[in-house]
Amino acid sequence: MKNTNVNILSQIQKAQSIGSVVTLISFVLNVFVSRMKSLEFLTLPLIIVVSLTIVGSGYFLFQTVKHREKIENPRKNIVAFAFRILINVVLLVLMML
Repeated sequence: MKNTNVNILSQIQKAQSIGSVVTLISFVLNVFVSRMKSLEFLTLPLIIVVSLTIVGSGYFLFQTVKHREKIENPRKNIVAFAFRILINVVLLVLMML
């Protein structure tokens, strides 16, 4: 049971790092796609990546809440995942317009 908890906590930490990078790259790519007509082919893959980031962040937000007693700063993780979900939802809405 202890290995499972350590594995989940490790996954949550990795998700924080990867999610931040993916959100930043998605935002930058969205700016370029919206300004350059030649990059419009990236719109659909970008929508898919942002949607998967929302789903992944939601899953790890749930895992953080579920295992909050084992995490050192659970409030920080919960706020970070919720903020990332909010940013990605706004980014998704902007891409759909």
